[in-house]
Order: sequence, then C-alpha cells, then structure tokens
Amino acid sequence: MKVEMTDLSPVKKSLSFEVGPDEVARETDEVVRRLAARVRVPGFRAGKVPLGVVRTRFAKEVEGDVRERLVAKLHAEAARDKGLKPLGEPVLDHLSHDKDGPLTFRTTFEVAPRIELKGYRGVEAREPSAAVADADVERALGDLRQAQSRLVAEEGRAATTGDVIVVDVEGRPDDGEPFRRERTLIEVGASDNLPEFNERIHGAAAGADLEFPVAYPKEYDNPSLAGKTVRYHLKIHEVKRREVPALDDDFARDLGEFEDLAALRKRVREDLDERKRHEAQLALRQSVLDKVLLENPVALPDVLVDEEIHHRLEDFVRTLMLQGVDPSKIKVDWKEIRDRQEAPARKSVHARLVLDAVALRESIAVERGEVEARIAKEAERIGEPMEAVRKRLAKAGGIEALQDQLVREKTLDFLTSVANIEREE
Repeated sequence: MKVEMTDLSPVKKSLSFEVGPDEVARETDEVVRRLAARVRVPGFRAGKVPLGVVRTRFAKEVEGDVRERLVAKLHAEAARDKGLKPLGEPVLDHLSHDKDGPLTFRTTFEVAPRIELKGYRGVEAREPSAAVADADVERALGDLRQAQSRLVAEEGRAATTGDVIVVDVEGRPDDGEPFRRERTLIEVGASDNLPEFNERIHGAAAGADLEFPVAYPKEYDNPSLAGKTVRYHLKIHEVKRREVPALDDDFARDLGEFEDLAALRKRVREDLDERKRHEAQLALRQSVLDKVLLENPVALPDVLVDEEIHHRLEDFVRTLMLQGVDPSKIKVDWKEIRDRQEAPARKSVHARLVLDAVALRESIAVERGEVEARIAKEAERIGEPMEAVRKRLAKAGGIEALQDQLVREKTLDFLTSVANIEREE
C-alpha cells in the first residue's frame, strides 16, 4: 500500500492511498465470510450459504462494504502512523477501483494547529476602577424605589414616560403570523420599545384606539419581528401612574431587614462595591486574553468553528422556546443569524486553542476535587441533587467538557497573574 500526505494548509491535510489488489482481495474475503454468517438465501440453511453464492448474489453490497471498511481502517492507521489527530470525520475526495486493479482514494481532513506560543507572559493590561461613587448608590436606591412602586389607575390621565398602559394589542406583520395579546401592560418610554412605538403611545388616554405601523430593524432581538413592518391596533383600557415611595427610614424598614435608611444605604454600597470589583476583574481578564490572542494568531479549523456556531444556534433556539416562541412557526433568516455568529465563534475557538496550548506549556491541570466542587455549586444553583447533576453530565460527556473549561479558567487566572497590570484609581 502506498500513502502520500499533502499539506493543504496549516490545519488541512490530505492523504492519498493506493491499495494493492491482494489487500483488496483479503478484505473482500473477510467481508464475504461475515456476510455469509448472517444472510438468508432460499435453499440454504442460515449460516451455511456457500461463499461463492454470497459473492455473486450480494456483489454490490460486498463491494460497497469493502470500500467503506478499507477507507475507514486505512485512513485511521495512516493518520496514527503520521502522528495526526483528525478533527471530525474525513471527507472522501476521490475513490477509484478497476476490476482486479488497485483501489485508490483520497481523504481530506483537519487537525488542530501547531501553536508556537509567544508573548503570553507580562502583557500590558489595565484594570478598570471599581470605586463606588455616591451617585452610584443614589441611582441604585432610585431603582429600588421604582421596583417598590405601586401602579395607580388615574381616570382621564394622558400617558407619559414612566406610566403603564393596560392595553389589548393586535399586530399584523407584513410577512408573518398576526398576533394578539389582551390586557397586557406596556410601560411608556421603556427602552425595550422602539422609539417610534413610544412616540405613538405617548399621550394616550383610556378608551383610545390607536393604529400605526412600526418598522423593526434587521438586527432586532426578536427574530419574529426583525426586519418586518408591523401594523398595530391598540385599545387602551387604563393609564396607570407610578406611585414611588419616599426614600426614608420607613422605606428601608419595609424592605424587611434594615433598621433605617443608613443601614440600607450601607448595604447598597457594599453590594455595588462587590459587583464593580467583579466586573472590573472580568474586564481585566478579557483584556489580558485579547492581548494574548493578538500575540498568537492561529489558523482555525473550519470544523471547530462550525461546531461552535452550531452550539450558539442551539442556544438561540432554546432562548426562543423559553420565550414561548416556536422557531418552526416564524420566518427567520437563519443564514443571516449564522453569519452574525461567525466572528464571535471564531474568537471563542481561537481562545480555546491558545488557552489549551498555554495550559500544556505551563502544566496547568485541575484536581478531581475541583471538578466535584463546581458540580456541587451548579447543583445548588439550580436546586437539584448533586448526584443527579453529575449523572446527567456524565451521560452527555459533560464531565470532560467541564474539566476542560476549568483548566481554561485556571489558565486565564495564570495569564492574569503574570500580566503587567495598571490599575485605575
């Protein structure tokens, strides 16, 4: 047998095979023997069909099985002999087999890139300030007051920003299924609404009937509306104003665990301080990773990028279903959605490959106890027994994936620890 390897790119390889007639004949004899043991032919007992009968009667099946077995076996052996670890299944580019002649075929596949690491120690990075200003505390207290506000119906009131209208909504997309929601609540001026929608409902009063079109941009979050013009019909039942409680000791005590406003303000500052420190640390780690990736460009295997895009699309579909949207019943430009995922998917694959290379270089690993601790934490978060979570992960191959994730997190911790960090005050 002859095998030749061709480098098509840093991550794409091709193996060309020429298999002699003797090897093809040996494999054919083996396939015929296996087939004879299980096929049924009228006039012969099971398992007693003569090999010649099997070879003639099932010629096409034998030939196809021989080719399939030889391609799979010889490709795997050749890749192993040459120290290659293919990613995904190989593509059979060419196959030729003349009667009594050699079998020739070519496989194309991808492998992980060789990464010559450089510049991953001592990268320059800046950690954002985590200082909490008085204005941050007052803003958070204001949000708390809004969350504790009551909605009070006011007859004759014209809706203004911050008010909530109780409304029946009918929508007729120009290219999609009509929808209707009864007595739904819509906040006037909410950031979730498009500006032109807010403009139309501003000033509305109970009893009003509104009809107007709204054009949604292509990048709108809801795929059932993205890129469409929807003609709305709104019937206003009530306009409710927000009655916001005063910021005083009574407000603090009503929250249930504070003696006075000073105690509430202290807790809010502590929570903000913890959150901003966490956000600053995340920003720092991302900055370090971005610098390391910039220093280490990598040829990315298409198979890994495609897998990452597929996972992201699965997450997108799951999100739609959690929102009560049936993906099969809406018109979505899946190609456009996929195209939007390519850049972040490529960055994610790049990061995984570089982090794995650093982990190998620096002998970074995780202990079994660290994996168990993360499983326990996840079980507590979702309120399930730890053993149930572990079994579900093990069944789906998730234990190994979790271990890889923890190694990458630990590696990013290492990269951050050896970076030159400037901290903002």
